Amino acid sequence: MTPNKSTWLALVALPHAELPEPQAVAQGLGDARLGDDGTPATVSSQTANMATIAWGDRVVAYTLVPRPIPADQLAGPAACAWYWPSAEAELARHTAHLLVAMVDETPRLTSRAMHFTRLTQVLMQSVPAIGIQWGTSRAVHPAEAFCAVAEQATRDDLPLHLWVDFRWEATEVPGVVRLFTTGMTALGQPEIEVRQFMGEPQTLIGHAYNVAHYMLTSGKSLKDGEVLGLADDVRVSLVVGESMLGDGQEVVEMVFD
Repeated sequence: MTPNKSTWLALVALPHAELPEPQAVAQGLGDARLGDDGTPATVSSQTANMATIAWGDRVVAYTLVPRPIPADQLAGPAACAWYWPSAEAELARHTAHLLVAMVDETPRLTSRAMHFTRLTQVLMQSVPAIGIQWGTSRAVHPAEAFCAVAEQATRDDLPLHLWVDFRWEATEVPGVVRLFTTGMTALGQPEIEVRQFMGEPQTLIGHAYNVAHYMLTSGKSLKDGEVLGLADDVRVSLVVGESMLGDGQEVVEMVFD
């Protein structure tokens, strides 16, 4: 379900089959925080199970699929959703879903992500929704929490927890955890990894989040050997190299002093 850089995808889990009303969705897409030129969104086409909307330079579409998202597609992300303990049980209740797509070729990838966040927020507020699976990270989020974070998002305070999966895992060493991200490459930056960290997983996630946010908002490319100062006088050295996951991709590794 991972999109290319101009096409964004998501799946919205629904308790029953219901298509959001296209005109209401188009009206809900206006948002001055996104910095648009004020051009209203307009419904291009609609059927009983699908709608297409022109939104400035973007084309968005959503299709009602009257069956659940394949269980094997949700199983891993739901099991790893530490921030949504009841994910597996709640997602098991859904009987239908929306396939949501947006084609956007504007230059800034974070701008595309902001617009897609707004689109999915409007859709989930238009009908009862259980949750969403974000295409670029495959992570799942409860609908209410997703919409609350999306509502507060700005270009200076990006909703990275909605876009990027900050996945932590225990290691064989007691008290030591590791971390890797999924979703940064869709935003034009390498993924982030930490091979070992002694401390609480939530502390590690916070440090990785801050580095990711800096990467996406500073406009700078992080260099191999660069040292960053984080909260609580923590310093990390950055190593640009091959992923510890063995997939051959180049990542930014955070090494804690």
